[in-house]
Amino acid sequence: MKAWILAAVAACSPHATGPGTEGGSGKLPPPPPPVAAAKTCDDVKARIAQMYRDEAQVKEPKRVDDATADNTAMVMRDCTKDPGKTVPCLAKAGSVAELEKKCLIPLDDEGTEGEALAR
Repeated sequence: MKAWILAAVAACSPHATGPGTEGGSGKLPPPPPPVAAAKTCDDVKARIAQMYRDEAQVKEPKRVDDATADNTAMVMRDCTKDPGKTVPCLAKAGSVAELEKKCLIPLDDEGTEGEALAR
């Protein structure tokens, strides 16, 4: 009986390992902490790169480095266009989906920045 209770307590521990708690489970780890003092795009670059690396390890494990570099470069291009607005958003975004939806320049139906933004 005692062994069963110990096993149940261990399974409920926040440090327990098992299905869904280790890499390769298809779950993304929590994002890096927000960058409170971020003022420039360079201040948030490492955080953004880590978020994309974590996502790529789950979604594109065969091209983690390329996916991380490509996506980080995309975000940094947008960031340099309006850092005053973009940096605070990137510094606190809770996921890649959130940062792409709320912080980046929206893409048109063809996957490019709309003509109105280029003027």
